[in-house]
Amino acid sequence: MNANTLDLASAASIERAAPLHTLASMAIALATGGIALVYPPVAVLALAVLAARALLNLRRIEFNLIGVIAPLAASAGAGALIGLPAAVGMLFAWRVWADTNWSVEQLKRRALAAGRPDETRLHALAHAWLTPAYGLALVAYSSPHMVAGLPLDLPHVPLWTPLIVGGLAAGALLDQALRRSAELRLGQLATGPTAHMLAHHTVFLAAFGLMLDVSAGIVALLAWRLANAAPAWSFKRA
Repeated sequence: MNANTLDLASAASIERAAPLHTLASMAIALATGGIALVYPPVAVLALAVLAARALLNLRRIEFNLIGVIAPLAASAGAGALIGLPAAVGMLFAWRVWADTNWSVEQLKRRALAAGRPDETRLHALAHAWLTPAYGLALVAYSSPHMVAGLPLDLPHVPLWTPLIVGGLAAGALLDQALRRSAELRLGQLATGPTAHMLAHHTVFLAAFGLMLDVSAGIVALLAWRLANAAPAWSFKRA
């Protein structure tokens, strides 16, 4: 077997393992968020374990200084003008946007790897933005909140805002479900993008779209990112 054949076999193996890793990361996020609802100290310990595992397996650490300083400066300004709850609320909104943007980029990458460039266009990715937007609107409508002992406040939007955004998100999710069902019947389902799309919507809906605890939702989102940052769990014998 030559080197090219080995490379192709390795790439195929990674592609097959990616959906399983995605679904496992989703399960870890949901479990950690659920633990945070019942006993937060154990959830914090779980986050520490996930963070340590991710750091130990990183080949290199990338740090976007501007991407950190800009939201911190904006949050500090909001805190100075309005108060601590507004500062925490701005950090929360930025974190939701940053995690959504990361997830959308992952979805684009997996769609390209599966030979689906049409699924990387803006209109094709609208569903991925609507679910987090619905969660953010719901948190804003039900604000203020307490997050890890800190007050979180967002501009209080009227009830029709989460209702409209939620309706748009539901319609987009139904459209995606019908498309994936048709692809499954035709034997053309791309497992990589589909698994990530399922994890994306499940995590964001569970975190902020079900009107549960906002702190637990943040924990679930952090666990999802950390679990995705580390390689897949392996149970092979040495």
